[in-house]
Amino acid sequence: MSVGNNRFSNPIIKDEIEVLNESKEKLIFKTFLKPNGGQSRLHYHTKITEKFKIIEGELHVILNNDKRILKPNNEVLIKEFDTHQFYNKSDKNVVFEVEITPARHIKKALQIIYGLAKDGKVYKSGMPKNIFYMAIGLNMMDAYIPEAPRIIQKLGISILAAIGRIIGLEKKLMLQYCN
Repeated sequence: MSVGNNRFSNPIIKDEIEVLNESKEKLIFKTFLKPNGGQSRLHYHTKITEKFKIIEGELHVILNNDKRILKPNNEVLIKEFDTHQFYNKSDKNVVFEVEITPARHIKKALQIIYGLAKDGKVYKSGMPKNIFYMAIGLNMMDAYIPEAPRIIQKLGISILAAIGRIIGLEKKLMLQYCN
Protein backbone atom coordinates (compact mmCIF):
# COMPACT_ATOMS: atom_id res chain seq x y z
CA MET A 1 0.00 0.00 0.00
CA SER A 2 1.18 3.53 0.50
CA VAL A 3 1.47 5.85 3.45
CA GLY A 4 -1.09 4.79 6.02
CA ASN A 5 -4.81 4.14 5.93
CA ASN A 6 -5.78 7.63 4.72
CA ARG A 7 -3.35 8.06 1.83
CA PHE A 8 -3.04 5.58 -1.00
CA SER A 9 -2.15 5.54 -4.67
CA ASN A 10 -2.87 3.74 -7.92
CA PRO A 11 -0.01 3.36 -10.42
CA ILE A 12 -2.42 2.44 -13.24
CA ILE A 13 -4.49 5.63 -13.23
CA LYS A 14 -1.52 7.59 -11.84
CA ASP A 15 -3.20 9.19 -8.88
CA GLU A 16 -2.89 9.43 -5.13
CA ILE A 17 -5.74 9.99 -2.71
CA GLU A 18 -5.57 11.66 0.68
CA VAL A 19 -8.71 11.23 2.80
CA LEU A 20 -9.59 14.53 4.45
CA ASN A 21 -12.90 13.74 6.13
CA GLU A 22 -14.88 10.56 6.53
CA SER A 23 -18.31 9.94 7.99
CA LYS A 24 -21.24 7.68 7.18
CA GLU A 25 -22.84 10.49 5.20
CA LYS A 26 -19.83 11.88 3.36
CA LEU A 27 -16.32 11.02 2.19
CA ILE A 28 -14.03 13.87 1.22
CA PHE A 29 -10.61 13.29 -0.26
CA LYS A 30 -7.97 15.17 -2.20
CA THR A 31 -6.80 13.58 -5.45
CA PHE A 32 -3.34 14.21 -6.89
CA LEU A 33 -3.49 13.18 -10.56
CA LYS A 34 -0.23 12.90 -12.50
CA PRO A 35 0.18 13.87 -16.16
CA ASN A 36 -1.55 11.47 -18.57
CA GLY A 37 -3.34 9.82 -15.66
CA GLY A 38 -7.02 9.22 -15.12
CA GLN A 39 -9.85 6.79 -15.47
CA SER A 40 -9.85 4.48 -18.47
CA ARG A 41 -13.57 4.48 -19.19
CA LEU A 42 -16.94 6.05 -18.62
CA HIS A 43 -18.97 4.74 -15.70
CA TYR A 44 -21.85 5.72 -13.45
CA HIS A 45 -23.16 5.13 -9.94
CA THR A 46 -26.78 4.57 -8.92
CA LYS A 47 -26.62 5.50 -5.23
CA ILE A 48 -23.97 8.19 -4.81
CA THR A 49 -23.20 11.71 -5.97
CA GLU A 50 -19.71 13.11 -6.46
CA LYS A 51 -18.55 16.70 -6.45
CA PHE A 52 -15.16 17.64 -7.88
CA LYS A 53 -13.54 20.97 -6.98
CA ILE A 54 -10.34 21.81 -8.80
CA ILE A 55 -7.50 23.15 -6.67
CA GLU A 56 -4.60 23.13 -9.12
CA GLY A 57 -4.14 22.34 -12.82
CA GLU A 58 -6.72 21.43 -15.45
CA LEU A 59 -8.92 18.38 -15.14
CA HIS A 60 -10.63 16.96 -18.20
CA VAL A 61 -14.05 15.52 -17.41
CA ILE A 62 -16.59 13.80 -19.59
CA LEU A 63 -20.03 14.18 -18.03
CA ASN A 64 -22.99 12.70 -19.92
CA ASN A 65 -21.02 12.93 -23.22
CA ASP A 66 -20.16 16.60 -22.57
CA LYS A 67 -16.38 17.17 -22.50
CA ARG A 68 -15.25 19.84 -20.06
CA ILE A 69 -11.96 21.28 -18.88
CA LEU A 70 -12.12 22.31 -15.24
CA LYS A 71 -9.69 24.89 -13.88
CA PRO A 72 -8.91 26.03 -10.31
CA ASN A 73 -12.05 26.85 -8.30
CA ASN A 74 -14.31 25.18 -10.91
CA GLU A 75 -16.70 22.57 -9.55
CA VAL A 76 -18.78 19.87 -11.15
CA LEU A 77 -21.56 17.84 -9.56
CA ILE A 78 -21.99 14.27 -10.75
CA LYS A 79 -25.42 12.96 -9.83
CA GLU A 80 -26.74 9.41 -9.69
CA PHE A 81 -26.79 7.79 -13.15
CA ASP A 82 -24.57 10.52 -14.72
CA THR A 83 -21.96 8.87 -16.92
CA HIS A 84 -18.54 10.31 -16.18
CA GLN A 85 -14.80 9.94 -16.52
CA PHE A 86 -11.85 12.15 -15.54
CA TYR A 87 -8.31 12.41 -16.86
CA ASN A 88 -5.28 14.70 -17.07
CA LYS A 89 -4.11 15.52 -20.60
CA SER A 90 -1.49 18.03 -19.45
CA ASP A 91 2.15 17.66 -18.47
CA LYS A 92 1.41 19.02 -14.97
CA ASN A 93 -0.23 17.52 -11.92
CA VAL A 94 -3.90 18.16 -11.23
CA VAL A 95 -5.11 18.44 -7.65
CA PHE A 96 -8.81 18.30 -6.90
CA GLU A 97 -11.10 17.60 -3.99
CA VAL A 98 -13.76 14.93 -4.28
CA GLU A 99 -16.85 14.80 -2.07
CA ILE A 100 -18.90 11.60 -2.17
CA THR A 101 -22.40 11.46 -0.69
CA PRO A 102 -23.28 9.08 0.92
CA ALA A 103 -19.87 7.59 1.70
CA ARG A 104 -21.13 3.98 1.61
CA HIS A 105 -18.10 1.65 1.17
CA ILE A 106 -16.26 3.84 -1.33
CA LYS A 107 -13.07 4.31 0.75
CA LYS A 108 -12.68 0.57 1.29
CA ALA A 109 -13.38 -0.15 -2.37
CA LEU A 110 -10.74 2.39 -3.44
CA GLN A 111 -8.22 0.93 -0.98
CA ILE A 112 -8.85 -2.55 -2.35
CA ILE A 113 -8.69 -1.57 -6.03
CA TYR A 114 -5.63 0.65 -5.48
CA GLY A 115 -3.92 -2.06 -3.43
CA LEU A 116 -4.54 -4.64 -6.13
CA ALA A 117 -3.17 -2.19 -8.72
CA LYS A 118 0.02 -1.66 -6.69
CA ASP A 119 0.39 -5.43 -6.40
CA GLY A 120 0.07 -5.89 -10.19
CA LYS A 121 -3.24 -7.76 -9.93
CA VAL A 122 -5.21 -5.58 -12.36
CA TYR A 123 -5.47 -5.19 -16.11
CA LYS A 124 -4.24 -2.07 -17.93
CA SER A 125 -7.78 -0.71 -17.55
CA GLY A 126 -7.35 -0.80 -13.76
CA MET A 127 -9.92 -3.58 -13.23
CA PRO A 128 -8.87 -6.57 -11.09
CA LYS A 129 -7.88 -9.72 -12.98
CA ASN A 130 -9.69 -11.93 -10.46
CA ILE A 131 -13.39 -11.82 -11.36
CA PHE A 132 -14.47 -12.15 -7.72
CA TYR A 133 -12.20 -9.25 -6.68
CA MET A 134 -13.61 -7.20 -9.55
CA ALA A 135 -17.20 -7.93 -8.51
CA ILE A 136 -16.48 -7.12 -4.86
CA GLY A 137 -14.89 -3.79 -5.81
CA LEU A 138 -17.60 -2.80 -8.29
CA ASN A 139 -20.33 -3.78 -5.83
CA MET A 140 -18.77 -1.68 -3.06
CA MET A 141 -18.36 1.28 -5.44
CA ASP A 142 -21.83 0.93 -6.96
CA ALA A 143 -20.13 1.30 -10.37
CA TYR A 144 -21.52 0.33 -13.77
CA ILE A 145 -20.56 0.92 -17.40
CA PRO A 146 -23.05 2.52 -19.79
CA GLU A 147 -22.42 0.03 -22.64
CA ALA A 148 -24.19 -2.91 -20.99
CA PRO A 149 -27.67 -3.21 -19.48
CA ARG A 150 -27.50 -2.36 -15.77
CA ILE A 151 -29.79 -5.23 -14.77
CA ILE A 152 -27.36 -7.76 -16.26
CA GLN A 153 -24.35 -6.05 -14.69
CA LYS A 154 -26.08 -5.78 -11.31
CA LEU A 155 -27.08 -9.43 -11.34
CA GLY A 156 -23.62 -10.66 -12.32
CA ILE A 157 -21.79 -8.35 -9.92
CA SER A 158 -24.17 -9.18 -7.04
CA ILE A 159 -23.86 -12.94 -7.51
CA LEU A 160 -20.07 -12.93 -7.89
CA ALA A 161 -19.63 -10.50 -4.95
CA ALA A 162 -21.86 -12.73 -2.78
CA ILE A 163 -19.81 -15.79 -3.70
CA GLY A 164 -16.65 -13.80 -2.92
CA ARG A 165 -18.06 -12.93 0.51
CA ILE A 166 -19.13 -16.54 1.21
CA ILE A 167 -15.73 -18.00 0.35
CA GLY A 168 -13.92 -15.33 2.38
CA LEU A 169 -12.38 -13.26 -0.42
CA GLU A 170 -13.98 -9.97 0.66
CA LYS A 171 -12.66 -10.44 4.21
CA LYS A 172 -9.22 -11.31 2.84
CA LEU A 173 -9.17 -8.13 0.69
CA MET A 174 -10.35 -5.99 3.62
CA LEU A 175 -7.65 -7.38 5.90
CA GLN A 176 -4.94 -6.99 3.28
CA TYR A 177 -5.78 -3.52 1.99
CA CYS A 178 -8.07 -1.72 4.44
CA ASN A 179 -6.31 -2.14 7.81
